[in-house]
Amino acid sequence: MLKRSLTIALVASLMVGPAYAGNLCNNAHMKQMDDMIAKMADAGKQKEATAALDASKAAMKAGDNAGCMKNMEAAHAAMGM
Repeated sequence: MLKRSLTIALVASLMVGPAYAGNLCNNAHMKQMDDMIAKMADAGKQKEATAALDASKAAMKAGDNAGCMKNMEAAHAAMGM
C-alpha cells in the first residue's frame, strides 16, 4: 500500500508542470529518494537504487542534468516505480 501511495504521489508530482516534471534533479527530490530507499525491504534492490541515486547526485553536483536524470530513472526502476 505504501509503495502504491508513493508511486501515485510521484506521478502526481510529475503532472504538476513541465518545468518540474523535466527536472527531478534537486535537493528536495534527492532527500525524498533517500528516505524512500531507506524504507525498502529488498536489500538487493535497495543497494541497486542507492548506487543509482549516488550516481545521480554526483551528476547533479557536476551540473550534468542529463546524467542526473538518467541515473534517477535507474533508481526509480530499482525501486519498482
